[in-house]
Amino acid sequence: MNRINRRQFAAGTTALGLAAVYSPSVFAQAPGTKTITTSAGTYEIPLDPQRVIAVDHRLDLEPALALGVPVIGYSLSDALEPWVPVEEGTEFIGTPPTQELLLSHEPDLIFCTDIPGSEMWPIDRLSAVAPVIPVDYEMSWQDNLLRIGEWMDRSEIAEAFVADYTAQLDVLRERIGGKIERKVAAVWYEATSNEVQFLLGAGTKNVTLAGQVLHDLGGVTVPEEPLGEYAVISMENTLEIMADVDAILIDSYTEDQLAAMEASPIWQRVPAVAAGRVYRTRGTFYGGGYSAKRLIGEWEKLYDLLD
Repeated sequence: MNRINRRQFAAGTTALGLAAVYSPSVFAQAPGTKTITTSAGTYEIPLDPQRVIAVDHRLDLEPALALGVPVIGYSLSDALEPWVPVEEGTEFIGTPPTQELLLSHEPDLIFCTDIPGSEMWPIDRLSAVAPVIPVDYEMSWQDNLLRIGEWMDRSEIAEAFVADYTAQLDVLRERIGGKIERKVAAVWYEATSNEVQFLLGAGTKNVTLAGQVLHDLGGVTVPEEPLGEYAVISMENTLEIMADVDAILIDSYTEDQLAAMEASPIWQRVPAVAAGRVYRTRGTFYGGGYSAKRLIGEWEKLYDLLD
């Protein structure tokens, strides 16, 4: 499960609330803990956890690592990206992350993407296992990290991580100069439906990590108004929508998918494609700060294709 789009995430949600998962403690706060209030209620978390599990191998794992907590395991997929600095010995615990599976690893804290009612992100069933740190998949990775850092009294670590990302953006912005005003796009091709999905930034109908990084950089991309409900268009509409796009970043997760896209005569007529201003990458949809920092370099490679 390396690529899950906004529609699939939304389909996993229900109207269930989390307020009843935890109840405020009636006892004095234990030493080394802190009482926090999240979407899961009000409860105590350890400030120096020793056995942390990150349920989602992208959204949950990256902020945990960025804050320096000892992650012993992760779930959903064992296909970790090489730019995520997981320590040797960190275990893929299996999937789905059932209560029994989690209990068998004896975590004292769990990071879990906030999707109530989901089998894969069972946040509303974690109270029987350990305290939970919710990660909001609709929130930017920076806001997630800063919020979690505040909960865990690790704000300085979170702020330093975000500041380093901002500094790297500043360097790239200065390097590319006037190219920042050229229109670029990040896309994903869905071969089964012959559709092109646009990877947009914060506050849009299809928030993705690649889009957020481009937005933070100050880049220009396709406006969302002409796109569909989830920023998805048919291949037949790409010539019109991408007529003035100067370069295209493509998430090419599989070679078969990429080959199907490149075989389309319509796609080959898109001006940026015909001019060879296309850069292939992966890991553009979801992730945390490590993936965001890596995408700065991927956008740099795309801008390098522009004259």
